[in-house]
Order: sequence, then structure tokens, then C-alpha cells
Amino acid sequence: MRSPKIQFEHPTQLAASTFLRAVAENDAAAMWEKLSRETRGLLEGLYAARSAVALQHAAGVESSGEDARLAEVVAPLRVSVIAALGGAERMGGFGVSGARLVDRATAYVLLLPDFGEERIVAETDWRPSHLVAFVHESREWLIDLGRTAELSAEADLPNPLGVTR
Repeated sequence: MRSPKIQFEHPTQLAASTFLRAVAENDAAAMWEKLSRETRGLLEGLYAARSAVALQHAAGVESSGEDARLAEVVAPLRVSVIAALGGAERMGGFGVSGARLVDRATAYVLLLPDFGEERIVAETDWRPSHLVAFVHESREWLIDLGRTAELSAEADLPNPLGVTR
């Protein structure tokens, strides 16, 4: 695999920060908006299995906040992210690296633990703890559960989206 191109100002950086903030604040709607279609489908399927409802009744969760299923659908993902990153109180301490562009439809950012107040740090001064992968769909960069797991394994980093059950 060739080295990905680094881009220091990329929409994935803000998307990752927004997602982490939503997880910390238990904002299900904001979390849902940052997830890819495939990831949303996986979470809906998981919800259907856990709730013992037909998949067609679990599908089509709306992010408006009016859909009562939304909080239940994202709950396992939220729990997994919090556990993987060491607790809700640590969520605000992570820095987000510049984006790494794998191909035209895939990018990832690295999460930097205990980043503190410093905004720009040379790569030689930090060690990433996790990786969050994005896919480009519907003109947006959205977090993808499958690509995050795959790229995290390739980078020998733990999956920050955890094991969702």
C-alpha cells in the first residue's frame, strides 16, 4: 500500500471533532448525521436484532430527533467509542491530525491523545492512539465503521468505534 497523501485542511478534521463532541454530549442526532449510509444500515440492523423487530421496522431512522429509535440505534456505538477512548471526560482531550487521503472516496484522520492546548505539533512529537476513516458520499465525508476497522487493523491501531453489539 502506498503512503496516503496528507492534507492539512480537510473536512474530515471538523467532522471527526464534531462526531467526538456529539459522542461526549450524547447528541444522537449529531452522531447520526456524521455516519455513512452503510454504517447507519449496520446500526439499524443491530437495533432490529437487539429489539427483535423486523428489519423494515428498524430501517429509515431519521436524524431529526423526533424519531424515538434514534437514541437506541446509536447507543451501542456511543458506548463503544467512549470505552475505546477512555471515558467521556477524555473525549475533549484528543487532537485530530491532518487528513490522509487513501483514494478519491476514502480518507482518515488520526486521533492524538492528551493533545492539550497546542494547535500545531510536528508529527515527530506525537503518537496517534486511534484512526477514524471516512467515505465520500452525497458530497460529504462521513464516518464509516467498516473502513475504520479495516484501516485501523492495517495501521496496527485499536478501532475507536469499538466492538458494537
